[in-house]
Amino acid sequence: MTYAEAVARILGLRGGERAGMRPGLERIEALLDAIGRPEQAFTIAQVGGTNGKGSISAMLAAILQASGRRVGLYTSPHLRHYRERIRVDGRPISEADFVDGVEALGTLIARLDATVFEAGTALALDHFCRSRVDVAVLEVGLGGRLDATTVGRPAVVALGPIDYDHQRELGDTLTAIAGEKAAIIRSGVAFAARQDPAAAAVLERRAAQVGVPLAREGHELSVTPRGFTLEAQRLDLAGPDWRLPDVACGLLGVFQPGNALLAAAAGRALGADEAAIRAGLRGARWPGRFQVFRRDPVVILDGAHNPAGARALAASLRAYFPGRPVTFVIGVLADKDAAGILAALVPLAARVVLTASGNPRAAAPETLRALLPADLRVTVAPSPSDALALATDGAAAGLVCVAGSLSLIGDVLAATDDEQDVLFTAGARC
Repeated sequence: MTYAEAVARILGLRGGERAGMRPGLERIEALLDAIGRPEQAFTIAQVGGTNGKGSISAMLAAILQASGRRVGLYTSPHLRHYRERIRVDGRPISEADFVDGVEALGTLIARLDATVFEAGTALALDHFCRSRVDVAVLEVGLGGRLDATTVGRPAVVALGPIDYDHQRELGDTLTAIAGEKAAIIRSGVAFAARQDPAAAAVLERRAAQVGVPLAREGHELSVTPRGFTLEAQRLDLAGPDWRLPDVACGLLGVFQPGNALLAAAAGRALGADEAAIRAGLRGARWPGRFQVFRRDPVVILDGAHNPAGARALAASLRAYFPGRPVTFVIGVLADKDAAGILAALVPLAARVVLTASGNPRAAAPETLRALLPADLRVTVAPSPSDALALATDGAAAGLVCVAGSLSLIGDVLAATDDEQDVLFTAGARC
């Protein structure tokens, strides 16, 4: 089997790249039983929430790696290559190991009627076991209660901000959505970002029910931003019995201080010392999240695939580039709240270039155009690369921002041949 055939086999499973959530943990549990319960071979840190969970996962993995641990990191979706989802010490699984993993799962995935995400999760956990990782950081795919990453007994759980997304699968209220996401709190210790009161109440109730200590931003945990440049932002971080002043965080955006706080608290709970926390936060990289992609003109890449993410992006653009006219390149998936995303970004837009990513779920640009003000300068481009070229042409005095979906970001990175094979390039001791 070639690598391309192995990827095709995984993506050809039930759901494919169009997957919603298929309720139930029966299939992932049966898969793990059949391959020897690999998740029992290492410590688990599980990261959930609506926005920020990928950033929290990347920073936590970087902290643990800087502490000398061998670290597995499982995230989704990928930007360019499926292998990005499964990393050990920052490096994607090799093509050979990916093929071996798919072959090892063999007929199990077909016999158990596993979904693409369930098979990928089993493959990742098996790879981490074979790679002898000390800790695996698992980013929840969707929800939490019935997500394939909700296996084993985590030592640490971290929950980023909870907001509206995937309402069809998770419910139409914050209380319902938070209930699905809070279910990952089941063992160890838990940390939570600042939440809407309705979501906060659900998290607190869940933690009390299962007897898991919960530390919350704004209560037991706090972060104070000191300032930022386009290289890093400086933060003061604190918990009940610890304080880290003037920490450099390599991930930018007004939404990252809270994520960095959770990563630091979770890392500390897993034994990382101050030096490792500082090195990990300074060196962590997470492409496509307020990423400074170019400098002349400035081009920002940010997935911003739901209204809350778009509002955070708009706030970051205002903070980092006050008064600068913004040319947006926007592409949104058809099952997302395009109106909510556009409403958050349009007040900053001097011009919009609409396009569609290669994802089969991508909304037609003409559909998005109907949601924009008639007097806004709007162009439609046939591809993400064409859209970026149109946006950057003559934009030297302004700012270009690519946003709306991670698949769009992946297409832009692919078109410019920007490789992202190593997430953590600084701060590692091992």
